Amino acid sequence: MAKSQPEKRWSPIGTFGMDNVVLFPNSIEYYQKELTKLLEGERYAEAADMLRFLLQCQSDDPQYKEEWQSLLKWLNDAFPETAVPAAGKKPRHSEGDGDEDQDQDDEPENEGELFKRHVQLKTANDSKYAEKLLDMLSPRSPADKQLLALEQLAHVDRRVVAQPLRQWLTESRLHPLVQFRGLQVLRQIGESGLIQVQKLGQTLTLDIRQTPLRYEQFPDRIRDVLVRCRERMEAEGPGLLDMAECVWRDFIGFLYGTTVYEELLRLEGTGGDVWAAALHYTVQETLFGGADIGAITALYRLAPEDSKALAKAQQIMKLFATVAAPGDS
Repeated sequence: MAKSQPEKRWSPIGTFGMDNVVLFPNSIEYYQKELTKLLEGERYAEAADMLRFLLQCQSDDPQYKEEWQSLLKWLNDAFPETAVPAAGKKPRHSEGDGDEDQDQDDEPENEGELFKRHVQLKTANDSKYAEKLLDMLSPRSPADKQLLALEQLAHVDRRVVAQPLRQWLTESRLHPLVQFRGLQVLRQIGESGLIQVQKLGQTLTLDIRQTPLRYEQFPDRIRDVLVRCRERMEAEGPGLLDMAECVWRDFIGFLYGTTVYEELLRLEGTGGDVWAAALHYTVQETLFGGADIGAITALYRLAPEDSKALAKAQQIMKLFATVAAPGDS
């Protein structure tokens, strides 16, 4: 059986030496999302590497540097091994013998187990620790802090957190990405059955057990959109490819369960190319401040009759790009 491809490490976009890198708002937004993805995937060593990189860059907003410094300190305190830059370790995807490959495959699992033990130790030493985490889910808390609380609640006794989490998902006005992570946590702790939530103006009844925990668990038609986009982006460099993947993974979590998500499940014919073109346009516009829709339409060989569907897909992705960053809520 073919061995599954290891998850690739993050890499800076368009950088030629960290001392001269200036982070503009669009770049900061991208790295904030990528950092959230690393934390959600329990890839703490890579998250620490990214934070060290960001702290060496130039930025006009000192608030971000304060947040990154605080988060790096938390990671180093909770996981001492993250204090050592990955540059001082063996490359994670370097070619080598079977033992090296096995160590690389085991790394994310070991980090996850370490984090799980950390949370269990906290709850054992503090009888109110779970309550404190649940308090972090208050609507007054920033979405990024709610995500950090959810990462820990996934490792707390189900009997303690299941009902409060259900109530929180049902009654609170939540950022769509935070809400999706909450559904994942419910499934992770072993909950099942239906739950009714409010999302993007819609009332949804969702089956907890059907919530994808990994990107690979999303249906083929949804993942095929990213495949089509990546095929056309190959000539534009790895920076755009990485960002397209980051945007699409967040986008489907953002829309999960909505009528638009259901439409994605029924894509046929050129429908996949229409959404791939909209994704391509969104990534270029986000990074460069604009994109040539005519050139992208030609690249995906879309016909004039596809223009209405493309405009709708662009509009939906623009809504996502406008409100998707967790720190904005």
